[in-house]
Amino acid sequence: MPSESASQSQSHSFQSFGEYSQFLRSAVADEESLQVGESLQCLAVQIEALSALLQRPGDPADLSLRLINLVGDLRTHRALLLALGGDWHSNYEFDAHFAALNQFRILVTQWAMEAAPPRHVVPALADFELVAWRVLGAGSLLLDVYEQARAATTTRDEVRVVPTAWGRWSAWWKRRQIKRTVVRQEGRRGRRKSD
Repeated sequence: MPSESASQSQSHSFQSFGEYSQFLRSAVADEESLQVGESLQCLAVQIEALSALLQRPGDPADLSLRLINLVGDLRTHRALLLALGGDWHSNYEFDAHFAALNQFRILVTQWAMEAAPPRHVVPALADFELVAWRVLGAGSLLLDVYEQARAATTTRDEVRVVPTAWGRWSAWWKRRQIKRTVVRQEGRRGRRKSD
């Protein structure tokens, strides 16, 4: 039976933003992870509502207002990411998620301005969903990588044992034997055999 962390790191294929939101509820562990997961979950709920609104054309002014509300939540999520500890910032996935978030925030702001009067231009659903999935996918990957790194660090800390005097002597003896073997294989300590 696979462990819980192994089952969480398997790839997932989400068909809706709601499934993604459900995954985030079950996948987080520590306080910072919980905050990031809840923030991504909030974004997923708003994105799903906006996707439904884009599928059935309606009032562009209402769409503009909802897009502006999403921009506010994207800024809040961005501030949360900046306030995270150094363990988060050291991951490559953090930079990928942060870049995708900034790109999405800029695009949503542009779409909100275009949907507002007098233009009333509605963004394409495919464009909106593509960028939204990019942000949520990068966020999910960041959470997963952070949790795996944290679990590996915890395991390493548990495994570290102070060696005994016998263990230190045994390690020294093995290193000495390896050095002697290497020197014998080289022959005359680095001289060519043709000399």
